[in-house]
Amino acid sequence: MSKSEKYTVNELLNNDEFITWINSGKEINDRYWKEIKKDLSAEEKINFSKAEQIIKKIRSLNVDKANVSPEFIQEQYIRLLEASSKPQNEEGSTPRVFKLNTFLKYAAAVVLLISLSGVIYNTISTKNSFSEHLLVSEFNSDDILLQVSKNKFYKITDSTNNKWLTSRGEFVSIDSGNISFIASDDISEGEEMYKLYVPAGKKFHLTLIDGTEVELNSNSTIAFNNSTISNQRNVNLTGEGFFDVAHNENRPFVVQSSDVTVEVLGTEFNISNYANDGYVRATLVDGSIKIANTTGGNKVIKPGEQATIYDDEDKINIQQADVQEAVAWTSGRMIFRNETLESLIPKMNRWFDVEFVILDKNLKDYRFTGTLKKENDLTHYLQILKYTEGISYKIENKQVKLFVNEDQ
Repeated sequence: MSKSEKYTVNELLNNDEFITWINSGKEINDRYWKEIKKDLSAEEKINFSKAEQIIKKIRSLNVDKANVSPEFIQEQYIRLLEASSKPQNEEGSTPRVFKLNTFLKYAAAVVLLISLSGVIYNTISTKNSFSEHLLVSEFNSDDILLQVSKNKFYKITDSTNNKWLTSRGEFVSIDSGNISFIASDDISEGEEMYKLYVPAGKKFHLTLIDGTEVELNSNSTIAFNNSTISNQRNVNLTGEGFFDVAHNENRPFVVQSSDVTVEVLGTEFNISNYANDGYVRATLVDGSIKIANTTGGNKVIKPGEQATIYDDEDKINIQQADVQEAVAWTSGRMIFRNETLESLIPKMNRWFDVEFVILDKNLKDYRFTGTLKKENDLTHYLQILKYTEGISYKIENKQVKLFVNEDQ
């Protein structure tokens, strides 16, 4: 590679002289590479740093080739691919991908030696299905469920922790609180349909194949197809989700939530669409989004604004938002400012996965200002109500009855 060539991460990881330089502690051919670095652009310097980090990470595995197993090789490669595959959020960016062949060739040469390269390639190229890694389940409303094509449901439990390549060429990483998709460089065209169900009392984090991050609140469902070639990136949301959308000006990101459509190129926003609330509400944190309803009305909102469309109205209502309050749930908090107990009940039901029942009608107009933390249990909150507001309670199964005095 001459000094006039552009240095990319992939080229560096396949450059034997660069690998030798890093592995020698920058002693072998150090003068040569220092001269190279002097003339690098800012982007190329970043590439040098990334390539060096990847090499050091592989070296840190300390593989004993005499005792290595195919399972160990696969596990280490998946960890490497996951750590090295980052979303690209530049103008007109392409979906994030990992270059399978590049890392296979490099690791075979540097870590596990060329003699193991055939074992590595055959192991990592084995593409597995969801059935081999997750528990098959009937549909139920108590567990976090992932629905795939052919209407199969898979349960995500507290002990779930797996990483694999799908038959389509998607790298899947999943644990009790997160699922992430990354495209490989040989991903097949077309799309795979997914639907993620988050029950009451829980929340879950999803990373789509384009790098978009979605935090899902309790009692929420999102449908997506992970297409890498469609003109639009489309998801369908019921419940509540906070979106941090990967920018791609060539492929707008569209959220369908009931009869409301939110279109965006790249931004952060929250959408709430619970049936019991009677409205769809979008709160913009950063960027710009366009809200549209089925009657043809649409409005563009700015950061700090909130759009609300009530079920019995066609009007798109725009107002200044309390952004901190709208997104507090993503960090395990619920903020309320001068809200009536009646308006808090639906949120509390989802938060604690119970049913609050107000036995004394006068309680409905009690107003509250404060912050609840997810780490505190239901009894903690009820005790606060009892000793600060004089509201007594009785818990029967999953029903919480609220009343003014203990004689009721």
